[in-house]
Amino acid sequence: MRFDRCPSHRLSVVVTAAFWLVCLAGCNTGHYPVQGKLVYADTEEPVKELAEQEVIFSSEKLGKSARGTIQKDGSFQLGTVKENDGVVPGEYVVTLTQPYREPDRPYTGDRVVDQKYEDPATSGLIAEVKAEKNEFVFKLRRIEKKKRK
Repeated sequence: MRFDRCPSHRLSVVVTAAFWLVCLAGCNTGHYPVQGKLVYADTEEPVKELAEQEVIFSSEKLGKSARGTIQKDGSFQLGTVKENDGVVPGEYVVTLTQPYREPDRPYTGDRVVDQKYEDPATSGLIAEVKAEKNEFVFKLRRIEKKKRK
């Protein structure tokens, strides 16, 4: 009797194949890598002053959001469940946090870009995340510094 015609061998091949298919299917979380950079619109220099602040992608339609910490060079990577694990494909409104003075918290700096980027209703930044590696560059309007008299 040939080994490859043995019913128990065929069963073990089918079970092994099914196991690997389940493992491979489980590895795809449906999240895709998203990275980007924040630059000033007028100079295209990185917005270094936002280091340690956050970029947030949110989608009311999908009921999902993802966030990432802005690095010293203005770059960021996003995560949905855990840090840098990617984002579910779809259209997102992009907002960010930035330092500002507030009476009940320690001084962390002043806003450096337009305050509209902090609110999903006014941000104007939209990102279409696709089922592939995604890279974005967002050009931000800096706040005009008031001149002292």
